[in-house]
Amino acid sequence: MKPALQIFLAFAITAIFSCNSGNNEKSEPTEVVTADTVYDYSDSFDMDSLLHVKNETLLWHADDSNGLRIRKPIKPGIDTMSVQTIVQLINNNYDSIDIEYVKTSHDTIYVHIPHSEMLTERIGSTGAEMFMASATYSLTALKGIHYVNFDFIEGAHAAPGVYDRSYFNNIE
Repeated sequence: MKPALQIFLAFAITAIFSCNSGNNEKSEPTEVVTADTVYDYSDSFDMDSLLHVKNETLLWHADDSNGLRIRKPIKPGIDTMSVQTIVQLINNNYDSIDIEYVKTSHDTIYVHIPHSEMLTERIGSTGAEMFMASATYSLTALKGIHYVNFDFIEGAHAAPGVYDRSYFNNIE
């Protein structure tokens, strides 16, 4: 046998026997219990966080407690915020729908919703309308801004396009 192979075998045999040295007790196998995780759709997200603005003091928000209505921010000053601040507030208030600011051109703000399934398929028509109204009113509160161009994949409950406040006249 070659010396390198002899050294390797000696090392391997030593390693095998040293792993159990001094422990003559037989260890019982540890039982691992696994269970399927089943999520109830209604429990998988907080509906209130999707349909109601958490911080009503700073943003326009849609309310469906007594018919669908759009409500002004309690605290003044939304018209002096930056677009990025309003987008961040919208994202903080609607946990599962994130909008990204793209650009401003003339009187229009362009935003993108990269993962729009929650908006378009999961929160229903009323939830989608409430989100779109809140975002549109909040973003058009800025001086000189009259339109919001929403870019996302269309679904059953919401469609991309250019929105202004008149689009939501039915909920005022």
